[in-house]
Amino acid sequence: MFKLLIAEDVKIVRDTLVKAIHWEKLGIQLLGAVENGQEVLDWLDREEPDLLLTDIGMPQMNGLELMEIIKSRNLNIRCIILSGLNEFEHARQAIKLQVLDYVLKPIDPEAIEKVLANAVDLLHKEREARLAVKSAEKTAEETLPNLVETMYHVAWSGNLKKKKLVDQAAQFIIESYMRKELSLSDVAGAVGLSDKYLNLLFKEVTGMTINHALIRLRMEEAARLLKDPAIKIYEICDRIGYTDQDYFRESFKKQYGVTPSDYRNTF
Repeated sequence: MFKLLIAEDVKIVRDTLVKAIHWEKLGIQLLGAVENGQEVLDWLDREEPDLLLTDIGMPQMNGLELMEIIKSRNLNIRCIILSGLNEFEHARQAIKLQVLDYVLKPIDPEAIEKVLANAVDLLHKEREARLAVKSAEKTAEETLPNLVETMYHVAWSGNLKKKKLVDQAAQFIIESYMRKELSLSDVAGAVGLSDKYLNLLFKEVTGMTINHALIRLRMEEAARLLKDPAIKIYEICDRIGYTDQDYFRESFKKQYGVTPSDYRNTF
């Protein structure tokens, strides 16, 4: 079940929400109902809900100010606005803060239940995406060691001259992976070998082809950058050397089992 906290300063509205909504049927555990934003922050010191149903016009701290603080703390709480203020400015601020929905008073329990059901469905999808990411990462850890470690710490008893050439190729890939149109020929030229021979040698030492290593490195860097919400996905695509966002999306999904957007939503 997902945990939800209510913030509403009007007692009759607060009590109606607590008693009229079929919480368990929705798959929600109601943690409690408080009067203002400060009480919400006090609650967060003890327990963090998955959902917050909050009024906008509350004393001490309004709902939008509360959400600003929650966002600044990078808390993974999804918010639903409840308000009688049918004003565009409030709605615009709420959208900017990425609220799930905006419900107007007077409250309609049936309408609120529909909104909550949609929220629960979204949280389930996000949870499944997180599990898919963890599963993909675990599989990658079990089947392929970290790319850089593979390149520099592989236990390989073959010819040391070959290993040195592969190290040089690996260093070139690490330094150049963000270049658009980086090719096998570019890497081979950097170490003075033919494309075919370098590819065979690289796979012999690392277990990966040049192309596999390049994609792996780019996807690992993309996954790292996706954890920063300030960096746009198209910017990440450009930073790691991709010119086609659709191709980047498919490559990332193949590596991690989810799209870049879904991966970002797991954090």
